[in-house]
Amino acid sequence: MFKNLFNKKEEKPMEIPQDWVFYACKVDNNPASIRINLALDKIAPIADYHHRTWFSVKLKDPDENGLPTNEEFPKICQIEDDIVDALTAKGAIMVGALKSNGTFDLYLYSKNTDRYDAIMGEVMAKNHSDYQFATDFKEDAEWEDYFNFLYPNDYQYQSIQNRKVLFQLSKHEDNPEIEREIDHWLYFDSEANRENYIDEVQQIGYKVLSKDFRDDMPKNAYQLNISRVNSTIDIDDYVWELIEIAHKYNADYDGWGCPIAK
Repeated sequence: MFKNLFNKKEEKPMEIPQDWVFYACKVDNNPASIRINLALDKIAPIADYHHRTWFSVKLKDPDENGLPTNEEFPKICQIEDDIVDALTAKGAIMVGALKSNGTFDLYLYSKNTDRYDAIMGEVMAKNHSDYQFATDFKEDAEWEDYFNFLYPNDYQYQSIQNRKVLFQLSKHEDNPEIEREIDHWLYFDSEANRENYIDEVQQIGYKVLSKDFRDDMPKNAYQLNISRVNSTIDIDDYVWELIEIAHKYNADYDGWGCPIAK
């Protein structure tokens, strides 16, 4: 009744795409594990969501690498659920988490941070009073913490994608030890760079399957498809080598594929 009386429309909650992945890395020379919603890179930075919230809880009994033990992990998951539920109910977007150096950190973005500090304090006092925690807030309109800290580099990103392909292959009972032709896709900013890349990778056993010019690409329109016979066991090593060479020629590596082997 009141909504109609004042002619107000309820704000629809934003639909957030989901692609949660994790990867191992080092932060300040300490072993770390980062979990991030990669799908946000297609829509971030989100207009008006320029407040970054950081929540950090101190682990009680980290392992030798400063990460949660199996025994403490369920408790840390519960803390995460409680904090994230409380803040997302106030409009925050959870973007990533970090485990490293005896702490577990959460990163969220929101339109404002009104009472966020008090809300997190209330959650911890009510449900997890035996844990020490810290909070921090800052303006981050460009989502620098998401893109420049949490987001994986080229090698880490491709390792994540490699795991996805390997998982799909395993669902079809693929035998990773069997060698088969694995093809790779790359995109270049010039024909000259593409030809120089071809010259170099042919020396390590790759052959050209196709070359094309993609006029629908805003940049790096020179497409290349190459292949080499390998197993998929050490796929990260092969891919990282191709990415490293690609960096020399201003190219983007765009994934791989192969037939199922049984």
